Amino acid sequence: MSKPLRSLIIEDSLEQAQLLVHELTVGGYEPVYERVDTAEAMIAALERQSWDIVLSDHYMPAFSSMDALSVLQGKELDLPFIIVSGHISEEEAVAAMKAGAHDYVMKGKLARLVPAVERELKEAEERRKRKQSEVLYHSLVENLPQNVFCKDASGRFTFANQRFCRTLGKTLSGIIGKTDFDLFPIELARKHEQDDVRLLQTGQMIETVEEHQAPNQPKIFMEVIKTPLRDARGKVIGLQGIYTDVTERKRAEEATRASLEEKTVLLKEVHHRVKNNLQIVISLLRLQAVRTKNPEALDTFQETGNRIHSMALLHETLYRSQSLANVNFADYIESLCSHLFRSHAERAESIKLERHLQPVSIDLDRAVLCGLIVNELVSNALKHAFPNNRSGRIAVELQTTPQEQILLKVIDDGVGLPWGLNLRQTTTLGHQLVFMLTEKLRGTIEVTRDRGTAFCITFASKQEEEHPNNLMVPNVPATAT
Repeated sequence: MSKPLRSLIIEDSLEQAQLLVHELTVGGYEPVYERVDTAEAMIAALERQSWDIVLSDHYMPAFSSMDALSVLQGKELDLPFIIVSGHISEEEAVAAMKAGAHDYVMKGKLARLVPAVERELKEAEERRKRKQSEVLYHSLVENLPQNVFCKDASGRFTFANQRFCRTLGKTLSGIIGKTDFDLFPIELARKHEQDDVRLLQTGQMIETVEEHQAPNQPKIFMEVIKTPLRDARGKVIGLQGIYTDVTERKRAEEATRASLEEKTVLLKEVHHRVKNNLQIVISLLRLQAVRTKNPEALDTFQETGNRIHSMALLHETLYRSQSLANVNFADYIESLCSHLFRSHAERAESIKLERHLQPVSIDLDRAVLCGLIVNELVSNALKHAFPNNRSGRIAVELQTTPQEQILLKVIDDGVGLPWGLNLRQTTTLGHQLVFMLTEKLRGTIEVTRDRGTAFCITFASKQEEEHPNNLMVPNVPATAT
């Protein structure tokens, strides 16, 4: 099936024009053509309808192929322009190609005409597609809220959208062909140059945030993304950049950061004051203890003081910590056990403290519960596991399990618990607290009575969502002692 072809033939000989039409027809085309031989006639033909190709003789009495090429270029039409001549020197052909002609065919070798036409039509179609893509690209980037630009491999600007021009306060002609050193302060231009060289060498995208400050203007922040531009073979021939003004975002981030720092200072002060208030309570208990001679009351004051101290120590740990959301529980246990051994100095002289503590971070609510559990178990071991100055050891272990649980152990090699004692039904406050606090942790407790006593408490490493009141220290019966 013949392909339609609208051909404008510039030829002063009707016979020669018909010969070209015949050659195109034989080659599979169905030419619709018009023959002209003057500039006026060519202009009229171009204005009258659109054409697919222009075929022009080189020499005519009143017109030439160079004149026809000038007319075509004056109309800013991108049409394949092929010279078909019987007499054209190689120098003239080269000059015509430099001027914008796409090919030339000798009239004595018209067999080359159809292949030349096919090739030039294909290339013209590719040019149109590229131009459409460029028009679409320019339309998109001109309407973007970002600053867009392109540079060649030497660092000279080859494109900039209007927003980029407005940002720099320059016209497009004042940017194209310039380098960063012509447009930016020297230090910023050097940074741009270093980034560009790295991108051109590696072909890797670059993302950064830059500070810009024009004379007598406030500082602004620009987020910059640069990507390589490649040719058809994949070689990096330049780069494309997008600048986005993120000044408001940076100011909002700074304001948020300042607010967080202020709140952090406030929370630290709260923890510090809570700790101080608890220390006052401890001091009051000690003053009251001085006034009593009842040994049981003295023990009660000491136990209560140690419990309060475990909570005060936790607030002190948070006050000195970088994080106010979680506690480094290993460090906290270390400090708590050291305090308990000092508090029971006479009994602890012949007892060795062993610590096997993995770094475990837990939230404040559960840290309070765990701290009270450790306080009760270590205190009980110090008071009851080694009677008559018996020597021994107390080991405290903390670790995480593959099942994402936390394992807390307090082990002693003392005299052990009586075999007939049911710990869940005991009336002592210490054991009641341990079981109740473990329940609040939604954990499990296992007691081993082999060569001493071992309490093994397991609970989830991640806190389950529940009402905050459920994590408060439980009420215990008033009859407990």
